[in-house]
Amino acid sequence: MSETPALDPQDRLDILETLHFLSHVIDNREWDHLAYAVTEDVEYLAPRMVTPTSVADLAPAMALHGPAGIRQGYELSQVAQYGSVHVLNTVIEPIDEDTAVTWSRMILVSFDQRAVGTDVVDTVVRTPDGWRICRRVLHARNMVREAERSGAGYVPGPYTFVHFNEAIVRAQETNATTGHPRHEEQTR
Repeated sequence: MSETPALDPQDRLDILETLHFLSHVIDNREWDHLAYAVTEDVEYLAPRMVTPTSVADLAPAMALHGPAGIRQGYELSQVAQYGSVHVLNTVIEPIDEDTAVTWSRMILVSFDQRAVGTDVVDTVVRTPDGWRICRRVLHARNMVREAERSGAGYVPGPYTFVHFNEAIVRAQETNATTGHPRHEEQTR
């Protein structure tokens, strides 16, 4: 197995800034700025249920495509009703010099003082205009209220580790199949 090249510190900083910028775009409803954070063909997967009752309900079931899909999805969600502040921390796993998979723990605090925990797994690619998110998968966390589950619905760590690992394998397979990152030629 070959060793994955490390990303230089500037690339890591640029990736983090892209993720943070998307949070600002969403929180401020600055939809015209989505192109600075996502690719034109971005795939955005999220849980469908507002109030999940089992771990199965936490799995991504709703797909939004492209910046217009992301905007529509948020405008129809509870986030649009209350406004929000996204706060996240991130781990970055490089796939190659132009692709990485990130895992962020995000806390969304709404203006009605509710907080929701989410794990976010992003695939980011280098484009001529900088790093952009080409795939985002949201995994709801700490929302299930099953009496038999300890921690008032805590989603166990392996649940998201599985999805993080799947995203890494998917990105590696995409690069192996095409011979290059899929957004190498994309321009804005």
